[in-house]
Amino acid sequence: MVVKRLLIVLFIGFGLNQLSIAQPLQKLEGLIDKAYKILEGDSSKPRKVYYAAIPIWGIYPETGWRLGLSNVVFFNMHQDSVTRPSLIRLNLQYTQNGQYSIRPFVDVFSKDNNWNLRAFFNHTYFNEYYFGIGNQVPKENRELYFFKLNQFDLRLTRKFGKHVYAGAQVHSEKMYNMDYREQASNLNTLQTPGGQGSFTAGAGLVLAYDSRNKVYYPTQGIYAEVSNVLNTAAFASEFNFNVTQVDVRKYIHLKKMNVVALQAFGRFVDGQAPFRQLSAMGNDMMMRGYYNGRYRDNHLFALQAELRQTIWGPIGFALFGGVGNVGSNLNNLMQHIKPNYGIGLRGVAFRKEHVNIRIDYGMGHSGISGFYFTMGEAF
Repeated sequence: MVVKRLLIVLFIGFGLNQLSIAQPLQKLEGLIDKAYKILEGDSSKPRKVYYAAIPIWGIYPETGWRLGLSNVVFFNMHQDSVTRPSLIRLNLQYTQNGQYSIRPFVDVFSKDNNWNLRAFFNHTYFNEYYFGIGNQVPKENRELYFFKLNQFDLRLTRKFGKHVYAGAQVHSEKMYNMDYREQASNLNTLQTPGGQGSFTAGAGLVLAYDSRNKVYYPTQGIYAEVSNVLNTAAFASEFNFNVTQVDVRKYIHLKKMNVVALQAFGRFVDGQAPFRQLSAMGNDMMMRGYYNGRYRDNHLFALQAELRQTIWGPIGFALFGGVGNVGSNLNNLMQHIKPNYGIGLRGVAFRKEHVNIRIDYGMGHSGISGFYFTMGEAF
């Protein structure tokens, strides 16, 4: 009898507890839904243009604190169920030491996705760490250098058939006002290509297959791309080299909005390129946890997988891991392969295209790690 009464009390208590949790959740869901309606409009009158301003922040040993703003505008060139959303983004950043960067980006799809235009410009006064070239350079080689950078990329592709895109691209990059604060600078004394500044310019072709159901949060489909840029004196480039990239992604739908994402990526540089245009491992998109440029060389490969899981409403998480490396040739590329792994938190900024704000913490070998706060999935 006592056990029976205890079970009844526990059952009633559990029910009341669930009710006490459910009620605040329902209120919170209502507030979230109202916020989305302000941002996106309702189903009867959806907004044609969405705008968001995402703060950029962090503390880094080479720059001190960094503050900035990522201004993003989403829109559709044509209001139909086929044309993919277009994007205009302007990232502004300023650091404790007075450095800055201005980076506008455009990704526009025409009606029925027949044309896709991507354009990127980067004007930067910043500093970075240089570790050397190779996949075994010790961290003690690290040196700080300052520079200014103007970078421009333009790509135009046309759809052929249902999923195939082909087109052309141009690239130019000027690195100048190189400044070395250390007396024994490897970049300065060893005359590393590009160590005194550089100007490169080139053009190439793009071929892609894209069967993804969405651009910013695909849950199924394949994306495969091969592209190249030939930098040559014919375009007034000071260095002659060719860059070939291969990018293959597969998305496996689990249930609801949960997905497993897979990627294989390769970047191969032939010829003499300035050091900063060699293949560098580590950033917020690939091999998260490694400082961008901690390892750099002619060639790079990376394999990564990510589980994207919804927790509740607009909140989700991600588990990711992979392997990658750089090398001077294909044989060297397969030696001293490095791992990465990590976890991330997701919050849906725009429901229609499921555009996420993400926070990732990535780790690698020898205790290396990195923290990232940005918009959109890594791949």
